[in-house]
Amino acid sequence: MKKCKSCQSEIDSKASKCPHCQADQRGWFRKHPILTVILVVILIGIIGSASGGNKGNSSVNQNGNKTVGSETKVAPTPMVITARQLADDFDANQVSAEAKWNGKLVEFSAKISNITDSGLSFSNIASKDFSMAQISCQVTDKQQLMTLTNGKTIKVRGIIGKQMIGVIDMSECEVVK
Repeated sequence: MKKCKSCQSEIDSKASKCPHCQADQRGWFRKHPILTVILVVILIGIIGSASGGNKGNSSVNQNGNKTVGSETKVAPTPMVITARQLADDFDANQVSAEAKWNGKLVEFSAKISNITDSGLSFSNIASKDFSMAQISCQVTDKQQLMTLTNGKTIKVRGIIGKQMIGVIDMSECEVVK
């Protein structure tokens, strides 16, 4: 037996309502299951972000290696290719080229054809005269775009993605000095 929270009369310990005053005897979490779920999700998110660790405490040293806390992670070595080689592979067979290049870190030099807020474009890079192939390079550090001009030949490093309507997507690009 337990006492009712409202009228203090004795009730069965398993009862959810008092037979005298009809007061709800369930705990807060049972009365509000939706709010309970929301609180649990928020709590999991807080714990997850707190255990995310040293993501904000990282730097890149002179060799291009990333330092997180006291650990140094060696940056992968990019494949050095030509922009022409990449464009010709996609012109010859897009499916084969995507299987070969998708997700690969590459580095090449090419003449800039366009500079936008999202990055750089390189066109007229294929061997064929009327090729639609061009490379769109999404630059992560926008400050690198400030000193560049169209027509200038630069070296870039990034990860090759897929091709859509002749444009080969390249993410996480950076201008190599």
